[in-house]
Amino acid sequence: MADVKINVYTPAGKHVGYFLNPAIKSYPEGDYELQGHFFDSEGAKVVKLEFNPQVLPYSCDIGPLSAGHKKLQSCYVQRGRQPVMMSGRGA
Repeated sequence: MADVKINVYTPAGKHVGYFLNPAIKSYPEGDYELQGHFFDSEGAKVVKLEFNPQVLPYSCDIGPLSAGHKKLQSCYVQRGRQPVMMSGRGA
C-alpha cells in the first residue's frame, strides 16, 4: 500500500507540512480529526509542532484519503507533540 500524505497549509496557501499515513475520524456533522506523524515542509519529522495563532486556522487536503470531503477548513492543532492531532470541518 502506498503512503498517504495529507498536506497542511496556512490561510495564505503556504505549505506548513504534512501528515504521513494519519488516522482519521469523521463525525456526522462534517467534522474530522487527523492524528499521526507530522513532518515539516522540508520532510523532517516534527518533535513539537509550534503553531502561530496569527496564521490560524490551517487547511488540509484530505483528498488522498477518499473521505466524504476533499478539504478541511478551520483546522486547529489539538496536540502539538507527536503524534500530532488536528481537527477541522469538511469543505
